Amino acid sequence: MNLNERKARFSLSYIGAVASHAGFQVAEPKVDHDSVDGILISDFGRRPRIEFQAKATARDLVRQNRIHFPLPVKNYDDLRIKAINPRILIVLIMPQETQEWIDQTDDELCLRRCAYWMSLEGQPPSSNTSSVTVRVPMDKVFGSGKLIDMMTSANAGRSLC
Repeated sequence: MNLNERKARFSLSYIGAVASHAGFQVAEPKVDHDSVDGILISDFGRRPRIEFQAKATARDLVRQNRIHFPLPVKNYDDLRIKAINPRILIVLIMPQETQEWIDQTDDELCLRRCAYWMSLEGQPPSSNTSSVTVRVPMDKVFGSGKLIDMMTSANAGRSLC
């Protein structure tokens, strides 16, 4: 795999680990036609689902406690619609060096750095032609507790904004 493919798979593995810890499944569509890399699936309540676009970067994009991430316009437009299933962007910040992505001992498996999430629902259209810089707040850590909260909101039909 090339480096970008490795980053993409690593981000999906990170998301899968968080989802498993929270008690949810992750399904990956065979084709990412609608900017959906995966679907977080719950088996409680009304069986809510959250669709996500996963991105990973090792670039220094943090400014004023936000990740200034250049998102392709197509992804931006697909994620800002009000869909039946809520949609989120998940951005994994990774170490620059691949050997630092992971550390393993007999006692632990450590995935380095952190992923953050954001709902783009209701964002205005952009006149940009290639990318839109989204500002993902660094207080929106993609963790199992927050994922449970998001799934509870989705179950109740509430927005994730």
